[in-house]
Amino acid sequence: MKERATNRRRWRIGELADATGLTVRTLHHYEHIGLLAPAARTEGRQRLYDENDVRRLYRILALRDLGLSLADIRRMLDDDRAALAAVLRAHRARVDAELERLGRLRTLLDHACAHADRDVEPDTVLATIEAMSRVVRRGNALRKKGKASKDAEARWRELGDALRACMKAGEDPSAPRPRAVARAALARIVEFAGGDRATLEALAHLRQLAPPKNLAGWSPALMRYLNQALASLNTTEHEPC
Repeated sequence: MKERATNRRRWRIGELADATGLTVRTLHHYEHIGLLAPAARTEGRQRLYDENDVRRLYRILALRDLGLSLADIRRMLDDDRAALAAVLRAHRARVDAELERLGRLRTLLDHACAHADRDVEPDTVLATIEAMSRVVRRGNALRKKGKASKDAEARWRELGDALRACMKAGEDPSAPRPRAVARAALARIVEFAGGDRATLEALAHLRQLAPPKNLAGWSPALMRYLNQALASLNTTEHEPC
């Protein structure tokens, strides 16, 4: 291979590996995929890296620390500025999606830990975790299909406000007003589950045994009140939800 520059300083592959904390095997891999090739070789075919190679390698390491793939890094270093911006924006979108996923996972874990800390049977804890996982997967599937309504939370808040007013007024859960709200809530629950009985049962399990402390304004006490109102509906109307 011909030299690309006349810089006096050269690094053998072992020296470059020591200076950067990489392994010789990693540098061989970077050369194999076309990410970093040595500027020259000795007569004995030993690799020699120049200052331009070192600068490129440090750019590679900086971009790798951002979580970019080696393929994306190669495109960023070899293509024009527009390609660089496009790759960065795409990676930012992936990071945002991952942060959202981790946020949902953190909520799930918080809820599972709170339930596990209570004096309940291990089988019940595991059933609760399984129910939460099923509900989360259903929500993720709806979001991927673009079927998750943006105003779903607002609608649940409206239903919660209406049912809370009934509860504060001291109305029995089987009274007409609470039953009407329960019927509307049931319709939204069935819509979310897509008619899938396992998801409906998972939702019922969570509402009864591990209600969230604040989901769109719904407290555990309000969830219990909803349960009682649902139980008062005719069996022909009521589904396990």
